Amino acid sequence: MRNEADTVRPAAPKRRTAERAVARRTTAVTDDKGLADDPLREGRRRLGVVLKPAAQARSRNKLERLLEVGQMLMVEVGFDRMRVVDIAERAGCSTGAFYQRFADKEALLEALAQRFVERALGIMDELLLPERFEGQPFAVVIRRVVIAMVRLVSTDAVLVREVVRASLRDIGSWAYFSTLRDHFMERLFTVAKDYPAVADRAYSAGPLDLGVQLVLSALLSRSLADPRILAIADDDLAAELATAVIRYLAIEDAAWDPADSPVI
Repeated sequence: MRNEADTVRPAAPKRRTAERAVARRTTAVTDDKGLADDPLREGRRRLGVVLKPAAQARSRNKLERLLEVGQMLMVEVGFDRMRVVDIAERAGCSTGAFYQRFADKEALLEALAQRFVERALGIMDELLLPERFEGQPFAVVIRRVVIAMVRLVSTDAVLVREVVRASLRDIGSWAYFSTLRDHFMERLFTVAKDYPAVADRAYSAGPLDLGVQLVLSALLSRSLADPRILAIADDDLAAELATAVIRYLAIEDAAWDPADSPVI
């Protein structure tokens, strides 16, 4: 009869390798259900992130706690230095409970990106309702949209920075943000169709699309830079970027009241 001393326990890296294998098998099963067309679910399957909310409230609360603690530690020590054991300890659960929900801390990062994107989608959908801009010049649309973009990125600046860094290692990590961008541009194009001055320029890789790309590039560069290099307040940055897009589109600018800025 074997005792506990004779039992060889696998090392943690092997356990995580096995968990990734389980995640891959789960991916195959899920793909058979025809869910591969959903890029958000595809990203979650790839990294072994939970595919649907946990059934029990206690489990849902634990998942949310792990996400919150993971984001707090990311801000405090950086993604590279934070450890799964520290996340679990501060969240008040075991490392096993962590690995039941995430294949590794990269999967946690992608889950946080997913949560950020879902929040941003809701904000942008509410902002980009065509009726919100009736009777207002398109320059006002641009200014409100750019302010929202700057504030969204600033609110979760550390998370955005780490997702950008992760995408440099594995472009698949950018899947959620790509989905957000594509959906956002579709909504902006819909609003632009009501403006003759820009309606014929509202299409993929067209002038309006490229103007927004300039804003996104500036925000991503800012997320990676030392704050002392780009030491400019969010609203000042938004004002300058919006002016650049308005001039690039060669449309008439309009008076802007800061009180009309979207609340993020």
